[in-house]
Amino acid sequence: MVEEKPTSKPVLQKPPGYRDPAVTGPVAPRPPPRRQPLPPAFRQPGKPLPRQRYRRSRRCSCCRICCWASAVALVAAAILAVVAALAYLWFQPRLPSFRLESLNATQLRVAVRPDGTFVDAVTKVGILVSNPNGRIVVEYGDGMARVSVADDDGDVAVGEAAIQGFEQGRRNRTVVRFAAAAKGVAVDEVAGARIRAGFRSREVRFVVEVRTKVGIRVGGMSTGKVPIRVGCGPVSLKQGASSGKPPKCRFYLLRCPIPPLSLREVLLWLKLSPITQLLMVGHFH
Repeated sequence: MVEEKPTSKPVLQKPPGYRDPAVTGPVAPRPPPRRQPLPPAFRQPGKPLPRQRYRRSRRCSCCRICCWASAVALVAAAILAVVAALAYLWFQPRLPSFRLESLNATQLRVAVRPDGTFVDAVTKVGILVSNPNGRIVVEYGDGMARVSVADDDGDVAVGEAAIQGFEQGRRNRTVVRFAAAAKGVAVDEVAGARIRAGFRSREVRFVVEVRTKVGIRVGGMSTGKVPIRVGCGPVSLKQGASSGKPPKCRFYLLRCPIPPLSLREVLLWLKLSPITQLLMVGHFH
């Protein structure tokens, strides 16, 4: 007879990480005990205790930097305010004045042609510039002057002229003169008739506009020049040729008209340094 062999069961594989509870593994070593500080009796004389290190937070550093920056800014602002006040008391800045001293149209002809109405004009203008300051010199750059005839339907440009820059000393009055000419300026027929009638009656009105740059000089220090626009008129030929008080002019800074306030009101309104106030205030007495 054939003997039957017993069938053996397959051996199961142990999963990874399996530990047999019957087998005792090596015990993990314990961390070394901390070294306790020696009592005062066992310490070496003259040897200090080890210092503990503390980490400073970044927030604390930022706060300190902000506090120091604010303090420096406040001190600088206070110093500038004191310097500006002392400078104002010492220099006593006053506004320069612009007046239209003379205005004369040596030629103003209106020609009616089949192709339209044209104006030929030659005008001579004189502007009185005054510097009332006793310690400040005013510097004017090169500029351009424009003369126009005021009309109900819009101003008619009748010439331009270049103005050379100059330096105005302390307590000085200077008359800036120039002549503007234009030929063949096309206008409306009705406007041409009004201009002709106004020229005959000396009632025609002119507008003078000057664009230039102005700065000041105190001792050996000069400021930069800023662009301004001086406007005079409308003024009729009768007013321009009269021997009375010349009409006053105003100026504009950066296309913004300065309100007609007194000097004290303007300084309180601007709240700026005296040099900037002198450059920006635009009401002339």
